[in-house]
Amino acid sequence: RFKKEDTDVDLDEVIALRRAARECIPPRRPGETINSSYDRFRRRDAIADLGGIVSLRRATLERTPPSDQCRQLLNLANSLVRRFEKLGSVTDVREAVDLGRTALELCPSGHPNHEMSHDCLANYLDAWIEKRSA
Repeated sequence: RFKKEDTDVDLDEVIALRRAARECIPPRRPGETINSSYDRFRRRDAIADLGGIVSLRRATLERTPPSDQCRQLLNLANSLVRRFEKLGSVTDVREAVDLGRTALELCPSGHPNHEMSHDCLANYLDAWIEKRSA
């Protein structure tokens, strides 16, 4: 209904229900809650939603086997950079850079995510430099 009628009340309800479900059982697809929270963040520019997204991404990373963590590391780093852009917390961008470097180590040359890891790390460093220059 939210996608058809575009109402914030429906989006709030979706997020509340997914959070309640997540507390009862481990989510099989945490991306659904993250995506709904991100939709609400984009609509309202609510930093609290962004904080929730970072927390969900951390939880997802913790449950991911080390051999499959490249994408989850980059997802968390992207969320931290977004929060850095909003709040200016150097801690967030430093962590994003560290996560990007770790992802790059997990994705050596020839790995399907190698190029993406390179690009993401460059973007994190660029965001940090750009903010420091401003």
